[in-house]
Amino acid sequence: MSNRLYSKILASILFVASLDAAYAQETRPRAVEAGFCAGPTLGLVSPQNDLYKGTAAKVGGFYGLTADVNLIRTKEFAYFSTGLLFKHLHFGLEYSDFTAPYNELLNEPNIRSSYKTVYVSIPTAVKLKTDPFSDFAIFGVAGLEHGFCIYAKSNDEHLHDKNAEKINKVNQSDKISLMKESLFAVVGVEYAILGNTKAAFGLGYNYGLNSIFKRKYKNLINNERVSANVHTIEFQFSFIF
Repeated sequence: MSNRLYSKILASILFVASLDAAYAQETRPRAVEAGFCAGPTLGLVSPQNDLYKGTAAKVGGFYGLTADVNLIRTKEFAYFSTGLLFKHLHFGLEYSDFTAPYNELLNEPNIRSSYKTVYVSIPTAVKLKTDPFSDFAIFGVAGLEHGFCIYAKSNDEHLHDKNAEKINKVNQSDKISLMKESLFAVVGVEYAILGNTKAAFGLGYNYGLNSIFKRKYKNLINNERVSANVHTIEFQFSFIF
C-alpha cells in the first residue's frame, strides 16, 4: 500500500471519527442545567412552649436561581441540585407575655404576632428524573436546605386590650435565629418547550429542623425557652435554560 493511499484512508477514518464525536457532543445531555424558579408558600409553625400556639398558615413566597449538575453524563436521570434562593417566610403566633395583662384564669393568649422573615437559602439535594414521554418528564428532589436570615420583623397586636394600637414592623433580629436548617422534598413535572428550554411545576414540603428562635429567647411568665419549628408548603414554577 502506497503512502499516499494510506494517508487518504487515515484521513477518512479521522474525518468520520471527528463527525461522530461532534454528533455525540451535540446529543449528549448537558453537564449543567441552569434555571429560574419562583412561587408562593404557606408557612406553618409548631411551638413547643405551653404559652404559645400557631395561627393559620401565612402566605409567603420565594424566588431565585437553580443549577442541576448531571451525575451520569450519558443520561438525563440523576443530578446534584443546588442554587441561590430568597425565601420570604411568614408565620403567626399567639402567646402570653408580660407585655400585656396575663389572664391567669382563662390562660388565653394576649398577643398575636405576624412574623415576616427573609432568608438567603442554599439547597443541596439529589434530583431524579424519568425518561421523557411526549415532551414531559416527572422529577423528584430531596435534600437539605441551609438558610441565613437577613430580615426579621413582626406586626404585633394585643388581643384583650381594645384601646391598644397595633405595632407594625417590630424588629425581631434579636430573637430570630441566624440559621435555619431544613429537610425538603419536591415532586413535579417538566415540559420541553423548545430545545433545551423547559418549564416545570413542582409541589414541595420544607420541614424545619431547628427552632426559628435563638436559644436565649425566653418567655417572661414561665421563664421557659421559646422554641418553634417552621414548615412550609411550596408551589414551584421554574424555567430551565
